[in-house]
Amino acid sequence: MRLPAAVTALAIALLPAIAAAQFKWTDADGRVTYGDNPPRDAKNIEPLRRSEPDADPTLALPLELRRAVANFPLTLYTSPACNPCAAARDLLQARGTPYSEITLATPQDVEAFRKLDLGEKVPVLMVGRQSVKEFMPSAWHTMLDTAGYPRTSQLPRTWRHLAAKPMVAPAAPATPAEGAASTAN
Repeated sequence: MRLPAAVTALAIALLPAIAAAQFKWTDADGRVTYGDNPPRDAKNIEPLRRSEPDADPTLALPLELRRAVANFPLTLYTSPACNPCAAARDLLQARGTPYSEITLATPQDVEAFRKLDLGEKVPVLMVGRQSVKEFMPSAWHTMLDTAGYPRTSQLPRTWRHLAAKPMVAPAAPATPAEGAASTAN
């Protein structure tokens, strides 16, 4: 009777690790193992399938990082050809922090940014509802530490940062029928 209870307790103890795992592989001794970082000599590496292919990508993150993302999501405001913006992006990527990037490339973007009352300069990092204006690595690290983001990357090898989006969505181009109707009037 004790053996099944011990096996059940072990299975329950391992559930969080298996749930956070992204891969299943066979190690050098032939044991099946689950985790988010298979060793180079692993055999039969299989990505674990989630129930929905378009599920939330943060489900693949380790628990500590997933909590920070949920409680204090990061948004980076940048502009093209901005050296401090590139340095800010590099800091976030080196630290392994998932973030959304919004770029201010048009006058409409700049006007919408001004309405947020985040200042006149980029980069600006939003950590949850708090903002860090301009790029000062020490201040950015302090804010990320306070929010619970790990100091070193814990992102899965398969993680890809999202492409930067404009602040204001571009207007849809006119269809040929609309263009013809406006010239006919």
